[in-house]
Amino acid sequence: MAGQQTDGEVAAVDILSHYIDDPDFLDEAGREPTDFLLKTFINFMVALRDPVGAALPWLVYNLATHPRVVSGVREELVPVVSRASSAAGTVVFEPEELKDLVYLRAALFESLRLFPSGPIERKTVIADDVLPSGHKVHAGETVLVPVYSKRRMESVWGGDCREYRPERWLSEDGARLRFVPSYKFLSFNTGPRSCLGKNIAVAQMMSVAAVVWNFDVEVAEGHAVEQKLSVVLQMKNGLMVKVKKTGECV
Repeated sequence: MAGQQTDGEVAAVDILSHYIDDPDFLDEAGREPTDFLLKTFINFMVALRDPVGAALPWLVYNLATHPRVVSGVREELVPVVSRASSAAGTVVFEPEELKDLVYLRAALFESLRLFPSGPIERKTVIADDVLPSGHKVHAGETVLVPVYSKRRMESVWGGDCREYRPERWLSEDGARLRFVPSYKFLSFNTGPRSCLGKNIAVAQMMSVAAVVWNFDVEVAEGHAVEQKLSVVLQMKNGLMVKVKKTGECV
């Protein structure tokens, strides 16, 4: 984010300074932050910790149990690897190198579709209204949207809705992502309440490419992968895996 110019150069400004220096986020005296500013920062912290922490194990799990998808991701990474840096034989990717990878992003979104970090979305009714379904809602009432269940509805995602299939996100030629409305894929909310940290969260989760390229991962034998009943969809027992590199167990 650019800041004020100094001697012809644009000074870098971090997001914290950007908000603090914005008079719209300070009280009338221009000294104390408003409640909105404080809630915005809490939103950032929550968006960049719990959801990402919950989503990554599910992504690794889906990749570990679907070798075909791993092969597709690795194939997409081949051109990037030729330009990436490495240390002791391990390839290290920069976020800029991964941002345009279509299949990897599809694999991530498909994992979030089946295992959304926020399995239930809660909304409060501001004014009396009628939903598209015909149901009447009244001011002050709470509407719960079962996001997890919606991801497994054949009427929304098709007959294979319970399968992990990244291809559903791709165009026919596989060169780009299909457009999927945010109200259909609610992992990052929709409308004016869309997740502020979406792009950062996606960039963080795309870093799983280093694991996919450098290691073979399989779920440990006998390990039970279960969902934990929580506001955030976590793994009840964590994810125990075997990691192998060049044929040797690490």
